[in-house]
Amino acid sequence: MKNFKTYQFVLLFTPFVFSFALGLDIYIPIIPNMVEIFGTSKEMIQLTLSLFLFITGAGQLIIGPLADQYGRRKVLFGSALLFGLGGLGCALSRDILWLIAARVVSAFGACGMLVTSFAVVRDLFSSEKSAKMYNFLNGATGVSPTFAPLLGGYLYVCWGWTAVFFLLAALGCVACLLTFMFIDETHPQEARVALDRNIWARYVAIFTNRQFIKYATIGGLAESVFFCFFSVSPFIIINIHGIETQEFGYYFALFGSVIALGGFASGYIVEKAGIKKTIAMGVSLVALGGLSMLIWPETLAGFLLPMAVACIGAMFLLGASAAASLEPFGHIAGTASAAFGCMDFGIAAIAGSLLMLFPITSAMPYAISLVIFAALILLLLGIPQRKPQPV
Repeated sequence: MKNFKTYQFVLLFTPFVFSFALGLDIYIPIIPNMVEIFGTSKEMIQLTLSLFLFITGAGQLIIGPLADQYGRRKVLFGSALLFGLGGLGCALSRDILWLIAARVVSAFGACGMLVTSFAVVRDLFSSEKSAKMYNFLNGATGVSPTFAPLLGGYLYVCWGWTAVFFLLAALGCVACLLTFMFIDETHPQEARVALDRNIWARYVAIFTNRQFIKYATIGGLAESVFFCFFSVSPFIIINIHGIETQEFGYYFALFGSVIALGGFASGYIVEKAGIKKTIAMGVSLVALGGLSMLIWPETLAGFLLPMAVACIGAMFLLGASAAASLEPFGHIAGTASAAFGCMDFGIAAIAGSLLMLFPITSAMPYAISLVIFAALILLLLGIPQRKPQPV
């Protein structure tokens, strides 16, 4: 598998890292309808989204160590199976509690495929090469917002809400087949790390490692650029600038295209320029986007164009910071990758929640957030590193 060309490797693992984004994006257009279909409240339907996001982040702390003990291939196959069964369970649900439970199963599957795929990258490639692969795979996930909301809406109109979840179940089946046919074990038996009480000591060592904390926090701030856009964009695009609700998906598709472009571009740049220079370019673009949004007149272009600049910068940061944070932990890459993912989602969730405490009557709160993220990253880059201690 290491002999695969770059595009072959990216194509092979795209369904695995893609599942999380698709599981969220394709479901968004039908959420209002699900309230009536299941005869429940919007708060209960919201749980099918929020729990999916929470489990995908926190579950990595469990699944990462499993991948270190049992190997990548078994965990990938089991995770793909869970994702498929979760999608099928959603499609067959007839009450809201069953739907929520099935979404939790799907989330564990998406989580397992995501964290184990990044552990495979760390197994196979050097630090610089792995940064390139991380960026390419992150760019692949950015394809989801370009079409998933529109696809979900059309599936609902043509075949009903169950078609959305049957499609997710089919993706799980495809991932199972790909694992069985093409993916080799990349974590040899002699390198396995037992899942025992020492796992807590390993997590303590990871979360107290200065290099990990520094770059994982940078990754979380980069993820916050995206998550905060998710939070404020409907209010700014629809409520402030008067875009019709049914047209919002096209603007969301523009955002997805920006993520994909940034991911693939940064994959090439990090290979040529290295991790540190890529991070420097990334934080510069985030700062430029935030400052441009602050001084640009209150127009739709004044929101979207600076957003595109900032999001491209965030993609530069995300892959490079993942590679730098995992570098000291090659022997427990699954556990370290899980810790990175947990911090990544956690910081973004906190940032998004804080942003939504402010009235969204303009793009100003988001613009200020971008400037703050860039300033915090610059402060982090000024912190010296220590040599990592053995785990």
